[in-house]
Parts: sequence; C-alpha cells; structure tokens
Amino acid sequence: MSDASALTLVPVDRVPRPGLLALRVAPEQQGFVGRVVDLLADAQSRPSADPLAFVLGDQVIGLCCIEREPRTIAPIAFDAPAVGLRGFFIDARWQRRGLGRRALSLLLDTLKQRHPAVRWLVLSVDEGNAAALRLYRQAGFVEGAQRYHGGSAGRQQFLLLRRLDP
Repeated sequence: MSDASALTLVPVDRVPRPGLLALRVAPEQQGFVGRVVDLLADAQSRPSADPLAFVLGDQVIGLCCIEREPRTIAPIAFDAPAVGLRGFFIDARWQRRGLGRRALSLLLDTLKQRHPAVRWLVLSVDEGNAAALRLYRQAGFVEGAQRYHGGSAGRQQFLLLRRLDP
C-alpha cells in the first residue's frame, strides 16, 4: 500500500484514464483551465508535449503538461534552454490544502532532475487568475518582458519565468 501523503508526478499514460477524466476545476477556474479531455487531446496532438498527472497516494489529484518547445507558450527566443508549462491545476476537491504549492515544488524538482540542461520554465497566465498568479509568484516566478493582449480567458496574459538552477 502506498503512503497516502506521498505526492508523485507520473506520465498520464501510467494513470487510469477514468481517474484523469474525473478531474474537475471550480466553475470560476473553468475559463482558465478548460476541460481535461481537451487538455489531454491537445497534448496528444503535439510531439513536444509531456502530459503529467499528480497522484496523491492512489488518487489522481491534478494535471499539467510540460512543453519541450517553449515557443508553444511564448513565441520568443530564450538565452538558455527552456521548457514551458501548460494546464497546471489541482482538482477542485483537493484545493485549499497546500497541494498546489506541493505539486509545483515537485514539478520544479522533477524538471531539475530529468532535464538538467534546462534553465528556464516558462508559462503564461491570465491577469484575472489571481490564485495562479499568487502561487507562481510565491514559487519564484517573475514577469517576463511581454504581455499578450486578448488572451483566451481574459484581457491580458502575463508571461512568467522561473530559473531552474541545477
């Protein structure tokens, strides 16, 4: 039996699909995250995507996707190797327990171990997504030089960057 407090990050193909499809976000987050089935289909359509599930004990509690081509997140050149982050979320039933912070920390540690040459993690977040902005800023993300007007879920998208030191 696995430790119920152990949070792991595993490729989605190693997780039962019903567990993934049962993931949900709160109604006010839907515009920022979208539907899980669409996120999975989008990741499957891009060879540069690595969709990953957050698993707590034996429960799937979240999802994210690492983009090996950061230009799919931000169409700019980076001065050092970078990856992108797309679709990071914790299921609504598991929120407000500090699991978002734990999951993001686990993701950062995993990236450092599995991709030691990568120096930057890049993501975009809508200005209206206050909870995500707070989480990312607390985790050491800083604003990039660009904003995107007319984002899919709001007026502006912030480009956030996090240095990944070995």
